[in-house]
Amino acid sequence: MIQLKNVAKTFRGKNEVQALTGINLTIPPGQIYGIIGQSGAGKSTLLHCINLLERPDSGEVWVGGIPMTSLGPQELREARRKMGMVFQHFNLLSSRTVFGNIAFPLELNGTPKKKVRERVHELAELVGLTDKLQAYPHQLSGGQKQRVGIARALATQPQVLLCDEPTSALDPETTGSVLRLLQAINERLGLTIVLVTHELPVIQAICHAVAVLDGGTVQEAGPVVEVFTHPQSEAAQRLLQGFLTVSFSPPQLSPEGSLIRLTFLQEKANQPIISRMVRQHGVEVNILFGRIDQMQGSPFGMLLVELRGSPEEKAAALNYLQVNGVEVEVLSS
Repeated sequence: MIQLKNVAKTFRGKNEVQALTGINLTIPPGQIYGIIGQSGAGKSTLLHCINLLERPDSGEVWVGGIPMTSLGPQELREARRKMGMVFQHFNLLSSRTVFGNIAFPLELNGTPKKKVRERVHELAELVGLTDKLQAYPHQLSGGQKQRVGIARALATQPQVLLCDEPTSALDPETTGSVLRLLQAINERLGLTIVLVTHELPVIQAICHAVAVLDGGTVQEAGPVVEVFTHPQSEAAQRLLQGFLTVSFSPPQLSPEGSLIRLTFLQEKANQPIISRMVRQHGVEVNILFGRIDQMQGSPFGMLLVELRGSPEEKAAALNYLQVNGVEVEVLSS
């Protein structure tokens, strides 16, 4: 659906800033794709290069088989209609009601008034704002404003939804409701959603895949579970440090003890694999840290344990875990 090929962007002025360097990225259709990195990593610039709000200095951008970087002004305007944009600070028109804000892109397109009304009411129902159509932005909460922004972005029935830090101005509870709305839109409409954020829980909650940016380059990209549980790049490891585990000094291990990290994915997180291992192989397990969470709606678990027993017992126990789909990492033996 979306391809960036060797994209580079430099902002020139008093101080030249190389925002993006050699970006190669493929975003499959129908996914919620996260782009994460620290401040200044180039996340928003990358997002704006997709719809050419920022034109790359070099490289190619393809969306839905269309070479965006090769289009003329009129063709580019047409292509942009297939891409909605959701902003961090909502960007609503204060002089217009909720109805007027949602209707605005349709009016710009010359959509007949009857169809505008029908589409606005359809979208208001989708985002849960049917009772707020005559309200003005100053009368809305932050979450309601973002829902208006999402409805407006969907007005022209885009194929792609670009979201630039859509939850960073919201409290945690409201963030959850907006993320559930984006997830429902993805599932119901089949939209490709590209979501820029610096918040790891946002990626964990709804994204299928993620790209980690640092210094204007993609450090690594892949399914969220793989990147979060087995980060390969230094940038991803730094970003994720302490998120799924904790940093601590382990206690003095017994002579027959080994420090093990165990990762349980999907249904394995809900099975009594540890207790079965203890019964079958006669080892002792001292749990030092544990966490059960959700990642893209699937359970995810991680344990740091001290495994005690003879070398033969421990080897058999670890083999049992691996055979049963548990990822095992021996930290010290």
